Amino acid sequence: MPNTPIPIIEARGTHREVGRQIGEQCRERIQSMFASLRHELPPGVTWEAMLNQSRVYLAYSRAVYPQYIEELEGIAEGAQVSFDEVFLTMCEELWESFAWHGCTDMAARGKATADGTTLIAHTNDLLPKTEALLVLLKVQAENEPEFLGVSVGGIAISAGYNAAKISLTGNQLDSSDVRPGVPRLLVVRAILGSKTLSEAMSHCLLPTRASSYNNVIADGSGEVYSMEGSATDMEAIYIKDDVMAHANHYVAPSMRRFERDRSVIANSIIRHNRAEYLLRQHYGKLTPELFRSLLADHAGYPTSICKHGTETQTVFSIIIQVETLKAWIGRGHPCETEYTEYQLEPY
Repeated sequence: MPNTPIPIIEARGTHREVGRQIGEQCRERIQSMFASLRHELPPGVTWEAMLNQSRVYLAYSRAVYPQYIEELEGIAEGAQVSFDEVFLTMCEELWESFAWHGCTDMAARGKATADGTTLIAHTNDLLPKTEALLVLLKVQAENEPEFLGVSVGGIAISAGYNAAKISLTGNQLDSSDVRPGVPRLLVVRAILGSKTLSEAMSHCLLPTRASSYNNVIADGSGEVYSMEGSATDMEAIYIKDDVMAHANHYVAPSMRRFERDRSVIANSIIRHNRAEYLLRQHYGKLTPELFRSLLADHAGYPTSICKHGTETQTVFSIIIQVETLKAWIGRGHPCETEYTEYQLEPY
């Protein structure tokens, strides 16, 4: 399967129309995913209890992002499933830490890259069975910039970029202050609808967020930030010496107090430092082609940047050249995949 491109789902129109088109085209995947999720609940919790908790998150979300709730309602209609269940899949906070996974990000710009462009590279580590559910969403919703995002099943988006030259990748964090609020996956969707980096950053800083990823955001002028957040605090880490790396633990001194369990972050520390080392080793020579080999790095195998673990493994990787609106996306392990090139037209 690694050499088979991830299928593209295209949708245009109002937010509800976009959602309905996604739901219709992803119906089989979504229904399969829901059947599986019912058997993967956190210990001691019922499906009904999860649905009840998610309704609190829904109230916060309708108040801030009614357009994206309409999109999810459209997905439910198109997939012929319950909206409540669609929204529950967006509430990743309710599944923690039962559903905790990982990923690695690298960014380079200016003097660090061979041609001075901004390159963002990301691996995504999930359960192996997730690979079969992957789709690429190419979406034009109302007056928002068109975006291309990698999605599990067509509902939640993990990484992508838009026609306004805003890119989003990032890393899951395990914070100690998770609370009812707007799910971080809904914030991801809002970031991909942004027209400017300032707008994208404002979504990261949403006061009523339930939690936060480390959102790596960049724009076409070469600005790159690692928005390392929790539910109640955030550190905007600016790219330094034209390179940046991040994995799945807090690195900003002001944020380390939110690490829920420091005993489980050894692998993240190793991947983070390895990514920084690779960026320094290839400083000034970094290209999309070279990043393909960096994402395939096996130092620390099997829990390397290119992860071959038995519980979780790298199910996709993406390299984004922000200024040119190009991306290269590969399914499965980076060491085995054949990347496919994608192009968006300027907004």
